[in-house]
Amino acid sequence: MSKDTLVDGGELCVKTLKSAGCEHIFCLHGGHLDPIFQACIDYDVRLIDMRHEAAVGHAADAYARQTGKPGVALATAGPGFTNAITAITQAYLDRIPVLFIIGASPLRDAERWPLQGGLDQIGMVKPITKWAGQVTQTELIPHLIKHALRMTCEGAPGPAVLEIPIDILFNRVQPAEDEAEIRVTRPAPSETDVDAALALLASAERPAIICGGGMLFSDAAAKLKDFVEKTGIPVYSNGKARGVLPSSHPLSAQALTNMKVAEATGVGMPDVALTLGIRFGMFTEPGMLGPGRLPPDGCKIIQVDVSGAEIGRLRPVDLGVVADCGTTLDALLAKADSVDWPDWSAWSGSVRGLTEWHQLAYAKVCEQPQLMHPYAAVREIVKTLPQGSVICADGGETSVWAEMVAQPEEPGELMGHGYLGCLGIGMPFAIGAKLANPEKAAVVIVGDGSAGFNIQEFDTMVRHDLPVITIVLNNKAWGMCVHGQQSMFGDNRLVVTQLADARYEAVAEGFGCEGELIEKLDDIAPALEKAIASGKPTCLNVIVDLSAAVGDTEGKAIKKAEIEDKISMPYYEDLDA
Repeated sequence: MSKDTLVDGGELCVKTLKSAGCEHIFCLHGGHLDPIFQACIDYDVRLIDMRHEAAVGHAADAYARQTGKPGVALATAGPGFTNAITAITQAYLDRIPVLFIIGASPLRDAERWPLQGGLDQIGMVKPITKWAGQVTQTELIPHLIKHALRMTCEGAPGPAVLEIPIDILFNRVQPAEDEAEIRVTRPAPSETDVDAALALLASAERPAIICGGGMLFSDAAAKLKDFVEKTGIPVYSNGKARGVLPSSHPLSAQALTNMKVAEATGVGMPDVALTLGIRFGMFTEPGMLGPGRLPPDGCKIIQVDVSGAEIGRLRPVDLGVVADCGTTLDALLAKADSVDWPDWSAWSGSVRGLTEWHQLAYAKVCEQPQLMHPYAAVREIVKTLPQGSVICADGGETSVWAEMVAQPEEPGELMGHGYLGCLGIGMPFAIGAKLANPEKAAVVIVGDGSAGFNIQEFDTMVRHDLPVITIVLNNKAWGMCVHGQQSMFGDNRLVVTQLADARYEAVAEGFGCEGELIEKLDDIAPALEKAIASGKPTCLNVIVDLSAAVGDTEGKAIKKAEIEDKISMPYYEDLDA
């Protein structure tokens, strides 16, 4: 065997990733992974080297959300790996296909306490991955990478972790012939299930479709639009699915939380709901949005999910369909013309009319002579951005303001922190989004607390010439925490909630970005237009009023809530006293 024909494990990695369509790899340097970095030069795969492994994973996560194909993240052994665990967990809970390739100490040195060894990396991530495995022979690298990529997309998407010990990666072997292409199955519904679903929908007085993240990786947005235009059924979406039906569409009821507004205003709640790729939990059960379920008890539910384990897991359903959202919509569309659909225009018009409820709700408080209201600031930002911009919402109340005001027209135009509630995702999300969509403006709307998690990624934006616009809503505090403590314990019990009066725009300038301090509402639009025109990464430090809280439409000071027979808790359903 000629030494000239031998290749190392890094080349096997990159060649396999390239053949699978990988164009970008997110990473942070670690010597354990050097053969991969070297091979990227030869195979013209772009490396996006960042400043923290959590940010690396979040950027790969965002790239997957934007492109519909797996993101790829690299993290070195030991602390590099442990830093990435938050990003792995985020991808797992949100069902995002990301392949994490992890370095490790030499396989030969197992149980000898080598540098950055001595921990069971695969054992640590098995509970938070779809698949996790170790390469024990260099020749197996192509096979295991393809298997890992397949696992990220098969069934319910999610992360996979492949650990490659340094001696396996540096080792040189004779390359084998390429294996077969990666193929992912998309389960389809039975004809019986399709007929039953159509019959249930046609029997409704107030039908609704509720979309979740399962729609993102099913190539289903166009199919959804065709189906609702044939049937006249309005569509709600959770945060991850916003834009699967354009916000401007007359049948878009927009955010799932608007269903609560419909209930409060007497418009009514759905009596039959087709759920597409949405898991019941955080925003459907009592807790985050107060008492009561979405959709309400008594509503007939058709639950479509690619994972059979989710069907009926948290509440009974009238029809469970284990299938892909895209293939399900194909099957529904094929028979939709044969159904005599009722005229639901009055119902759909009513729920559509509630999508801008917040403009009226916050109009009065935004006019009060105080510091800039964050709702008004976000509204001005969204109004100024060009159509098609990607908004990455990060923070506690900041993310709520952004999700309230944003009007995404396509999937992926609004991204938030999902089930993990992970702060600090905004800047790396925007980096991933910008790389996936270089023609679109990528904007981070972030609270000053959350900005501190990955502020060093200004450096990444500059080095890689990524004109991301970061808008910090700065109230000099952990605003959601302040308002929560005020309501539970009173004004005189605020603790670990204050932040410095920091000049975030100056920090950004120190990394080579443009920066501007904004203290007046009228200055937002000109500054944002200037930032977009500059083509440079920019930070706008927008000073907003700490007293402004989500849900406070009167501008009154938050008082301690006294709830009879209840113990108040943040985020979850209250305890019985």
